[in-house]
Amino acid sequence: MTTPPAIARTFADLTWPEVAALDPERTVLVLPVSATEQHGPHLPLSVDAEINRGIVRQAMEIMPPELTASFLPELVYGRSEEHQGFPGTLTIEPGRLAHVWHDIGRSLARAGLRKLVIFNSHGGQPQVVDFAARRLRIERGLLVVQADWWRLAPPAQVLPAGSLPETELRHGIHGGAVETSMMLHLRPDLVRRERFADFRPASADWAETYRHLNAVGPTPFAWMTQDLHETGACGDPRLASADLGERLVAAAAEALVRLVQETADFPLSNLRQR
Repeated sequence: MTTPPAIARTFADLTWPEVAALDPERTVLVLPVSATEQHGPHLPLSVDAEINRGIVRQAMEIMPPELTASFLPELVYGRSEEHQGFPGTLTIEPGRLAHVWHDIGRSLARAGLRKLVIFNSHGGQPQVVDFAARRLRIERGLLVVQADWWRLAPPAQVLPAGSLPETELRHGIHGGAVETSMMLHLRPDLVRRERFADFRPASADWAETYRHLNAVGPTPFAWMTQDLHETGACGDPRLASADLGERLVAAAAEALVRLVQETADFPLSNLRQR
């Protein structure tokens, strides 16, 4: 039995016989993971979740009908320890969170499914994704792909040259121009424009003094958000625009579809056992 692609796009809409009929060699499951955490005085707690939903929604719209891909129910709680000094942040201990994702993968493996993409939109948990993915490979033989939206579609490469200053692209990591632009495109009703300000993070100043040591970059130290800015935001939302946000979402959606297609094409025989 072949599941109609329109139905297969949403995993929770399938029946168990339809899941049992899916081809493990060609079927890709996508698990959207995000967070519920503070994003400064101008953006809601749902930023990471809204960005994830927006990219997934557009990816589903442009996905080729012959591509067998199902999107699992989203998980909007993540590892947000760095933001716990601000009210509203909900955080799950990293080990516990990795166990949750591992258990989901284990459930898929019991159904005979072998390919999973963990699509992440929260910068505080790629390490947790990596841990869960490696464990699923070792224990269950799954092909698990880690996909962070900003790595699929790096803003510095996606946006037109000169759209944002280099300092903003490097240090505007939380509630800055990039995330605010995406929210202006996806959920402008949730953006408090009257609270826009230049939330220049301390990391931008440290970069002028230290060559290697910083909170961001290749050799970061462990930081809490208040170390970077007292408001919880890092960056300048005044530079944001809905047009930039539309470009970012579209680029991330297109990249996600390409990644899912490559995952479907990747032979499971490449995963060797010893």
